[in-house]
Amino acid sequence: MKVAFFITALLLFLTANYYVALRLYQLIPPNLLVRVAFITLIAIFVGSLFIFFPLYKSLSFTVGALLYRTGTAWIIAFAYFLLIFITIDLLKISNNIFQFMNKDLVHTLTHHNYISFFSIIVTVVLLLFIGNINYHKKRRVHFKIETSKLSLEQKQIRVVGISDLHLGYTIGAKELSKWVDLINKEKPDIVIIGGDLIDNNTEILIKMELDKILRNLKAPMGVYACLGNHEYISGKRESINFHERSNIRVLKDTTFRVVDNLTLIGREDVSNPNRVSLSTIVKGVDDSQFKLLLDHQPTNLKEAEAQNIDLQFSGHTHNGQIFPFSLIVESIFENSHGMIKKGLTSIYVSSGLGIWGGKFRIGTQSEYVVFDIIHKQK
Repeated sequence: MKVAFFITALLLFLTANYYVALRLYQLIPPNLLVRVAFITLIAIFVGSLFIFFPLYKSLSFTVGALLYRTGTAWIIAFAYFLLIFITIDLLKISNNIFQFMNKDLVHTLTHHNYISFFSIIVTVVLLLFIGNINYHKKRRVHFKIETSKLSLEQKQIRVVGISDLHLGYTIGAKELSKWVDLINKEKPDIVIIGGDLIDNNTEILIKMELDKILRNLKAPMGVYACLGNHEYISGKRESINFHERSNIRVLKDTTFRVVDNLTLIGREDVSNPNRVSLSTIVKGVDDSQFKLLLDHQPTNLKEAEAQNIDLQFSGHTHNGQIFPFSLIVESIFENSHGMIKKGLTSIYVSSGLGIWGGKFRIGTQSEYVVFDIIHKQK
C-alpha cells in the first residue's frame, strides 16, 4: 500500500514537473542555445533530489548540501510555477468558451514570448526573495499560562518551546548558534523541543558539531524533547543518541517530574504504530500536577483534554510553510497553528523555528514560543 502510494505520488510529481517545464519551454523563442540552457537547468533542478536521497551518505557535505538545497528550493518554486500555469490555462479554457480576449493575442502571450517568460520568472523569484526574508525574521510568541497548581510563593516558570528545527544540510552551525543565543536571551527555566530537531542525517550533525552548540542552551531545569517523524527518518537510535550528546532529555512515552508540581510528558511520534496511549502514560500522575505534554503531530487533540493535560505543545505542520499550502494544512488538522482551548486544556501548535527544505516562508512565520506559567489566584 505504501509502495503504491509512493509510486503514484512520484508519477504525479514528475508529470506536474513535465507540465511546468513544457509551459515554460513554449514561452521561449526558438533559440537553440537558450533552449539547451533551459533544459539543462530544469534537469538539474528536478534531478537534484533524485541524486541526493540514494547517495547522500556517500556524498561530501558540500555536494550533498548543494543537491539538497537546490532540489528543495525548486519544489517551492515549482509549486508557484504550477499555480501560475494552471491559472493561465484555466483562463484560456474560459476564453475559448466565452471569448473575452482575442485568441491570436492569447497565443502570442503564451508562446515564444520573452516578455511573458521573464515576467513569470521574475514573479516567482520575487516571491521566493520575500519568503526568504520572512523566514529569517523569527517571531516571538508569548503566553501567560495561569494555573492554581503553582503555589502562591512559587515564582513563575518560564518555558521556551521550539519545534521543527530540521538541522542538517540546509540549517547548520551558524544559524543554530543564532537560535541558541535567541533562546538564552529569554532566560528560560525549561526548554522544550516539539520534535523534528533533526532533518534526515545525524552523522552530518555530529561532523558539524551541532551537538556542542546545543549544549550551550541555558535552562536550569533542563532541555527536553519528544521524537518527531524526522527522527524516525534519521534512525530512531541514532537520533536519540544525538539528543543525548546535546544534553537533551528525550521523553519517549514517559513522564518526568521537573519540580514537585510540574510534570513533563513526552510521546513517541504518531508514525510509530507501537506508541502507548496517553491514558497509560499519565496513569499515576496526580491531577494536582501541572501536566505539560510534548506530542509532535497535533492529532486526536481530544485525548489531551480527556487526560486533563494543562498544556500541550506540538509542531509538525509548519502551518503549511507557504501559501496556499497553509489552506490545505488547515483542512487536515483541527489546529494547524496557534493556541486553542479544549475544556481546561490549552493546546499550542507551533509553525516551527526552522523549516524543511528551501528557506521560504510565504504567509506563515518561523517562531519560538515563550510560556510564562504563573500562579492563578482562586
